[in-house]
Amino acid sequence: MAQTMLLVSFLLGIGLVVGLVVLLTRGRYHHSADLAGSGNLAQRLGRATRKPAVWAATFVLLTLLAGGATVLAVGGYGVSTDVSAGATTLLATLGTVLVVGYVFYGTFVAARARGLHAAQAAAFGSWALGLLVLVAVAASLLGFA
Repeated sequence: MAQTMLLVSFLLGIGLVVGLVVLLTRGRYHHSADLAGSGNLAQRLGRATRKPAVWAATFVLLTLLAGGATVLAVGGYGVSTDVSAGATTLLATLGTVLVVGYVFYGTFVAARARGLHAAQAAAFGSWALGLLVLVAVAASLLGFA
């Protein structure tokens, strides 16, 4: 019974996220993406990342990935221990990548907003990540993690 409720709540969450994305993007001005146009790959990716629909689709895909991995990791649907361990590893990797990206990008953007050059801002972002790693190692050595 608990597995059925977990699956139903996961599916309802997916429906809620998709419904909100559809509702919020329904009345926006739409123009074609023209990703196959001129310019190299970096320019095309730069144009694509300035579109809110790309960010919304990425969010929905990451949410589905994390939700599916959570259901596989803790759902108890009779999956093998290798699949469950792989889903747990995927969740840990996804969480780590998101935290590292958030810390680095936030520090980088804050430094750029204060007038620093890109190299200086990247140095501050790297410093913040190094500090985060040092805190994680210290917590592990002290037995907190």
